[in-house]
Amino acid sequence: MLDLEGQIHRIWNPDVRPLMEEALRCYHAGAFRAGIGQTWIAVVADLTEKIVRLADEGEGAAKEFHRQLETSQGIGLAADGVTAMQNLERGILDTAAKLELIDTITARELERLRQDRHLCVHPSLRRLGETYQPLPESARAHMAIALDSLLVHPPAQGRKVLDDFMAHVTEPLFSASPAYLRATFFARVRPTARRKIVDLAAKHALSELPGPPEISSVVLADRMAVCLCAFTTSDAAMVAAALKKSLDRLSTVDGQQQLRAAARLAELDALWDLLDEPLTDRLDELITGLAPTSPWEDLPPESAEALSMVRLAQARAALPRLESTFTALPAKNRAQVLDRHRVPYFASYVPDLLAQAPAWRIAEQVIRLAVVPYGPLLSVELLQEALAAWATNVDCRTAGAMRTLAVELYRATRHLRPTDQEVWTTFLEEVRALEPEPSLYRYTELEAEMEKG
Repeated sequence: MLDLEGQIHRIWNPDVRPLMEEALRCYHAGAFRAGIGQTWIAVVADLTEKIVRLADEGEGAAKEFHRQLETSQGIGLAADGVTAMQNLERGILDTAAKLELIDTITARELERLRQDRHLCVHPSLRRLGETYQPLPESARAHMAIALDSLLVHPPAQGRKVLDDFMAHVTEPLFSASPAYLRATFFARVRPTARRKIVDLAAKHALSELPGPPEISSVVLADRMAVCLCAFTTSDAAMVAAALKKSLDRLSTVDGQQQLRAAARLAELDALWDLLDEPLTDRLDELITGLAPTSPWEDLPPESAEALSMVRLAQARAALPRLESTFTALPAKNRAQVLDRHRVPYFASYVPDLLAQAPAWRIAEQVIRLAVVPYGPLLSVELLQEALAAWATNVDCRTAGAMRTLAVELYRATRHLRPTDQEVWTTFLEEVRALEPEPSLYRYTELEAEMEKG
């Protein structure tokens, strides 16, 4: 059951909120006729303000309403002014539906409210002079519908919300904040428009449909996937339904696009639940072709992103060759995969990267990409393994940037203090046993950092 008091606090227009608070007080007092009448007053006040705002923004269909409103207000309380306002109120639902402030279903529900309001304030409309006695359930239902379908939503048109969503996703300053995306394009949007937004995001995320010329279809698809991940927190079923409607598009695109789609949507449980066996077999086959032919070759970002799906249990279950393909990569390439998503799953791979780094420059790259950034995720045991591998691998121990990188890792593992001090001391001892004086690689910078406490 809808929490009326909670919804009243969400009403976007502060001038309307007291009107609905009064309607709720009437309801609790048993004055159901007054509550229904007050609810209709709140609806009219809300729609009037929204239509005026659209007129101020240049919406042509709203300008005529605004003109008539100003004319009626100019006449004042004279009989003609009251009649003019009554005529304006009589057509306000049609105007709102035309402007897409409400849909046809909501318009019908609010029309019922309007008719019940007439019965409440004009008892003579009933035969034999009987007074209309609305049921408590009717009064509460009218308040719930008015709040949920209208009053808590800002003055945004259905089509305009969709246009605003697309404009935000394509702008250079796109915000990937889940909280912002949910608040702006989901929580404050009516259900019909909300569903259209989710459907649009799913189509782009899966199919990389073209958008405005200033943004590539791949970047647009990536941003739409970010939006879907944000929306699924609020309504996972709606996101799953949107993916299901558009999933057939994925079977007809090329392999690279299939991998990109799977990688950008991999965080969504719904994707793995919906993928059929032929498509997962195809993705599994494509994954095996991502490994480079040389241990010195860089892994393309798209390939690294696809292989990073290994961090997800559902992806590993659906794609049997994903984990083995990842673990067979050279150290440099595995570090590039770890750099895509810094998550706890990858932390256990850090020591092995240090043990297998095959050259000075690669060792430096591995530590910059996948060791120092993982410092906050390391346990004392993993840190001990990592430093032992660092000390024994000559290419790690004697690379030019390693003395500075060791200090950075020490700072990045601050959360382990003081339990890690013995581990670092052992590391220094092992290094100095392998690098006697006058070696430059005795890590005096790290020792100085440790002495600071």
